[in-house]
Amino acid sequence: MCFDPATMAAISMITTVASAVGSLSKGQSAGQSGDYNSAIQDNAAIAAQQKAEYDAGVLRKKGDTQRAIARVGYGKGGVAIEGTPLLFLADSAEQNELDAQALIYGGDVRAGNYRAQANLSQMEARSAERAGVTTAGTTLLTGLGKASSAYTKSTKAVV
Repeated sequence: MCFDPATMAAISMITTVASAVGSLSKGQSAGQSGDYNSAIQDNAAIAAQQKAEYDAGVLRKKGDTQRAIARVGYGKGGVAIEGTPLLFLADSAEQNELDAQALIYGGDVRAGNYRAQANLSQMEARSAERAGVTTAGTTLLTGLGKASSAYTKSTKAVV
């Protein structure tokens, strides 16, 4: 089955346009996937900070309870809360707060890592979208050139 040059050029352009649309679609899908990953990583960052705050609160509460038990023990034993016992309680409270702050810092570091990954996912998404547009444009131009060349050759061969 033999088609005339105009029909062949039209078929070539249709397949070229279909290929270009596929490239655009692929780039958009990759961009949406990157956006989704970024949103997940942003949520993970928030969760890391919230968990660290929660864990710090639990640690503080536990430290408060331990110091309260120590004060009761001192009272039952007839020990005045001054001098060494007071210094012990103060040091215990200070150390407990430092530990709580370390938990919060760790959560902030984890959250920062998640945010960096989210930013990277956003950059990858934009890059994939641009690549889809570039590939589609290249496909269209190449296809147009090939169709034009084939049409020109076939019309010259017919003459």
